[in-house]
Amino acid sequence: MPKGVPQIMDITSIKSILHYLSVEILPSKFEKAQQPESNTIQLCFRGIKKQQWVEISWQGDCARILCIRKPERIGAESTLAKQLTYGLKYMALVGIHQDRYERVIKFEFAKKPGEAITKYLIIELMGKHSNFFYLDKNFKIISAGKQIKSNQSSFRIISTGSTYSDPPKNYKKEPNENESFEDWLKTLSVAPQELKKCLMNNYQGVSPILTRQIEYFANLKTKNLMDKNIENIDLKNLEIIFKAWKTWIINFNTNNFRYSIFDNYFYSVWIPKNNIKKGEHQYLIEQLEDYYSHYLDLNRISNLFTRIKNLIFKQSSLELKNLNDQKELLNKSENFESYRQKADNIFLNPNLEKKNILEAEKLYKKTKKLKRAKNLILERIRIYENKIKRLNEYSVMLENLNYLNLESLKIKLNQLEDLKAELMKEFNLREKSKTIKKKQNFYNFSPIEFKSPDNLVIQVGRNMKQNDLISFKYSKKGDLWFHAQESPGSHVVLKSSVKDPTSNDIQISADIAAFFSKAKGNFKVPINLVNIKDLNKINKGGLGCVSFKKQQILWGNPTRGEDYIKKIRES
Repeated sequence: MPKGVPQIMDITSIKSILHYLSVEILPSKFEKAQQPESNTIQLCFRGIKKQQWVEISWQGDCARILCIRKPERIGAESTLAKQLTYGLKYMALVGIHQDRYERVIKFEFAKKPGEAITKYLIIELMGKHSNFFYLDKNFKIISAGKQIKSNQSSFRIISTGSTYSDPPKNYKKEPNENESFEDWLKTLSVAPQELKKCLMNNYQGVSPILTRQIEYFANLKTKNLMDKNIENIDLKNLEIIFKAWKTWIINFNTNNFRYSIFDNYFYSVWIPKNNIKKGEHQYLIEQLEDYYSHYLDLNRISNLFTRIKNLIFKQSSLELKNLNDQKELLNKSENFESYRQKADNIFLNPNLEKKNILEAEKLYKKTKKLKRAKNLILERIRIYENKIKRLNEYSVMLENLNYLNLESLKIKLNQLEDLKAELMKEFNLREKSKTIKKKQNFYNFSPIEFKSPDNLVIQVGRNMKQNDLISFKYSKKGDLWFHAQESPGSHVVLKSSVKDPTSNDIQISADIAAFFSKAKGNFKVPINLVNIKDLNKINKGGLGCVSFKKQQILWGNPTRGEDYIKKIRES
């Protein structure tokens, strides 16, 4: 599976979550809803024992239902969140239903337990066909995660106000723990092909990940048995697979769930190890949340990194085009004397006509215009060159954030979002895609910090905002500032206001500044060392833009800086 794409939630995982919810929160009062992403809704329920948040997503490549810890307050103002919050206010969740191996979940709501059902939430977790529905008592659609038009589906149309209809029936055979090996083998052998396809094509509830889990649990000497044609598999191995198959069915039917990881990346909720211990189901839902949170964050980071990279590339191309245009104009303006000479030559002609005089006047006007324009063009060239330089700084900050795992995924994601927001604000950019507005995070000031050889703090800005903060707002008189000379990179501050730094402290700070610069591929990098008191902020220059007059030049070694960081992080 590609990096950042979590395991698809299969029917067994879904049932393990629903079993936990049915036991822990039924009945419970609905409290609020929020929509952190366009295809994800989070619901809060207040049960007798505790408050429980449930996350439901109809994202095509990661449709899921999870019990989650209390999330950030994001997306409470979305239309769907408001409809649910006001429509289900003071209502009780009185029923959760899911029929055997079907991937359709129904949440039932009433004014009080025991009274008539008046609202429904229906979740269809079916890969790219996943959807979310909010229905009234007559099954009319109040709202849906995805609207489906007639030209998108021949089976059913989904729109507000229409009546909800069930997805297509599954006519495959239901797995049965009482089925004999002979009957099972006969079912699979109707159309001989790969074993995993035989299972998926003939039985309900079977997914690619389940076939992988069954093979893992069977622990056969022959590897990749599921990929082999059933006619080429030894009968003894098929019997072992059948036993693993029956174990899955029994655990599924008896709600005997336990979380475990296999093959380093995949998880299972049914592979037994020992007897289920007290609190095992609580552990299971927490581990499922952690698993999906980790891989979804990886996916978000990857997507956000690509979006920022594309924004920088697109804007850099535009600024470079503008710069080249101005340089062409400058070449023309610098040739204003040639236009004057042409006009003078016209008047040297003894046989002047009116049209010649008009042409000469035009050339003189052009000469004056080009002469006046030269200074303006030079100013524009300076502006575009500064913009390109600034975009190079953003590119280096992005590369630094993507290099080495120095922070948690959540912090890294927040820092990337900050970098993107800074870029878009500075260059007045807008994105076409609609995104949920996120509340400002409280992590704002969280630069990476290292200890110097003599135990002083070294701060490194991880985006433009942090560069600005560590250089001006949070620095003190006596601190030292480091930055690669004539090269974009992070600001590095040695907190030497606490005590005098040693030569080792200063050198390693220079090495770290070299490593967090665009010049980190060089053996040595010239580094500006500046006292904080000599550092000035450039007005209207953007976050982290500085100027200084007094500086000392040191030579930083990027490799030594990287090795020091790795060593100190490991310790």
